Amino acid sequence: MSVVVAGCKVNLGLRITGVRENGYHELDSLFWPLPRPCDRLHISETGASGIVVHCDTPGIDLANNTLTKAYAALAERVPSLPGLEVRLIKGIPTGAGLGGGSSDAAALLQWLNKRLPAPLTDEELAAVALKVGADTPFFLRNTPCRVRGIGEIIEPCAADELAGIRLVLVCPDIHASTPQAYADYDASTRASNTIPGQNCLTKPESKANGTFLSGVRIALDLHNDLEAVVFSRHPQLAEIKANLLRLGACAVAMSGSGSSIVALFARESHVESQAAAAMLQGENRRVYAHVL
Repeated sequence: MSVVVAGCKVNLGLRITGVRENGYHELDSLFWPLPRPCDRLHISETGASGIVVHCDTPGIDLANNTLTKAYAALAERVPSLPGLEVRLIKGIPTGAGLGGGSSDAAALLQWLNKRLPAPLTDEELAAVALKVGADTPFFLRNTPCRVRGIGEIIEPCAADELAGIRLVLVCPDIHASTPQAYADYDASTRASNTIPGQNCLTKPESKANGTFLSGVRIALDLHNDLEAVVFSRHPQLAEIKANLLRLGACAVAMSGSGSSIVALFARESHVESQAAAAMLQGENRRVYAHVL
């Protein structure tokens, strides 16, 4: 049996730049990988065919999830995959905007690819990953990246400017629906007669030295276009954001489609970031402190 650890990601800014004819939203975001919280995959070969997934977390469809989709997508390319039994131990909360399902899928694809007689190239594996979900190709790289389009345009970032910045991640016990968030966003733009992307401060073509946002820009404009509509359904998230700002964070925003909240503290704010993490830790939320 093999044990594979799958980390999560946060969005340091998220702009919706357009909507395709098929309804998919185009994004511009800085994806930042984090080692915690994380999931664990206990993988065993069965000698049979197909994949069987076990998980004790409520709400996980054991027959149709990102692991089964990843296996099926790779099987289309490589028909002779070994049969697997996977026991998924969830540490990444669902409905939190942290990409847990996509991370699990990427971890399984990489594990399987290493065992193929003729492993796929990085580009080939990324094409398989995109069939699973928009965030899955990013987790194959697992390094800070600017992500655009529907997740297929991935550009590694030179993240030196952010080295030492302190990040506090708050994961409340709230499940935020991604489809609902985008539906609410679309309804909001229709009501206000705005076009997605027309007010973007960061245009898709703008880059500085290959980075999506400089450290200064992140501190000044950690913005998520989905935040307002998600906060309207879950006002507790707005309270968490306000508390983090009150406790000294220089920038706070929701990650992805929620419900997790990301706060950035200055390099010298070690005491403030640790105090904020301790104060916001509670029975109904988990808090993680990182140094970028």
